[in-house]
Amino acid sequence: MTRMIDLHAHPYLKISLFPHLANTFHAFTVNGGVWNPLSFDYQYINLRRSPVKLILNNHYVVERGFALHGLRPIAQAVMTAAFPLLVYRVVTADPWTATVKQMDGLEKAIRNTNRFNLLGGPKLKLVQSYAELGRLADDEIGVAHAIEGPHVFGYGPEKGMTPEAYWERTKKRLHYLRDRGLALLVLAHFWDNPFAPQIDSVEMVPKKKNGKWVRGRDDALFAMRRAAWKWGGHDGLGEKLVREMLTIGVLPDLSHMQEHARWAIYDLCAEYERPVLISHVGVRRYYDHEYNVSDDEIRRVRKLGGVIGMIFSNRLLVDPLDRAKTKGRGIPSLVRAMQHVREVAGDVACLGLGSDFDGFIHPMRDLYNPTHIPRLADAMTAEFSDAEIEAVFYGNSARALERGWGPKPPKREAEIAAPAGGRKKKGR
Repeated sequence: MTRMIDLHAHPYLKISLFPHLANTFHAFTVNGGVWNPLSFDYQYINLRRSPVKLILNNHYVVERGFALHGLRPIAQAVMTAAFPLLVYRVVTADPWTATVKQMDGLEKAIRNTNRFNLLGGPKLKLVQSYAELGRLADDEIGVAHAIEGPHVFGYGPEKGMTPEAYWERTKKRLHYLRDRGLALLVLAHFWDNPFAPQIDSVEMVPKKKNGKWVRGRDDALFAMRRAAWKWGGHDGLGEKLVREMLTIGVLPDLSHMQEHARWAIYDLCAEYERPVLISHVGVRRYYDHEYNVSDDEIRRVRKLGGVIGMIFSNRLLVDPLDRAKTKGRGIPSLVRAMQHVREVAGDVACLGLGSDFDGFIHPMRDLYNPTHIPRLADAMTAEFSDAEIEAVFYGNSARALERGWGPKPPKREAEIAAPAGGRKKKGR
């Protein structure tokens, strides 16, 4: 079974939010191919039967602005009635304190999972560096810290704090996170932060207007906001942060960022000779949305030795007007997107996988938990060689982690070379 690195998932987000989940990966929730916010995709019973070797667990503290202004009245009423303590915690949370608490909680959850693993199976292990990834035993699954949203450093200078003092505090906090093994930081998310301008992440769905099907916003429950400022604003905090990340070895993840800001960071990664990640996206060829990557970006990420993680959701892989044709199946859309990346880049060297499991995504009917991942590998065999599949599932992401996570190793050009193989004929 082909091993896999999942560049983007949220198992501890679910554990930390919901009272029906204990502080362990052991759980028994219903998983299915329909949206269910209370499901737990990476519960241990699923994880142990999957090819996943490393999960980049993205800690996420709900932005205060999103909690206060992003929920529609009906969503606010339902959440407050069902989970009053949760709503209070979210609205009043200090993002830094909450993030550190999540990191502590994840490490405890790993220990609890192993302690109560009475029926046997692989053990979970905290991975804090690329070297530790390489030392995982065959019966171990790695879990690494990642963070979604730089608002964890604070929403800006607090009352009486100068911009210089805010930056010095941010730098100190970044170093603390790196010392705890932080692998990557997603530089934007749903609401404003002072470091990187985000896109409007409201998903689009087909809606009927004047007798015709059109693309419409799926914002009945949630509203999100596109940043009104450009990269370089806020005293250049974003560039300062990215430069410090590239210096100490925390990978920048450009998901959710406006495209002009992504291009600025490509230039910074080239300057520092570090790879870049875009961990959970689709391609514009099949859904022309700023969230997804253009052909020029595919070529640039390939040149940088970076990785584009394909998301496990048709909401970003398929244009809303074409989505009904999939009948909820997503594996063909994933394979099609990966073929396009290979065609544009010339090989598969910049391809990876970022499921976004447990991130409240709308799931695929044929790939809604990690036990289904072998189905994707099987489907790829008609178009990709075994070496290419291994590279997409594991090798490319491992290479990016080696070059971007921690001290920079000596550059070896062969590491970025395309894997052997090529197009496969149907019926392999």
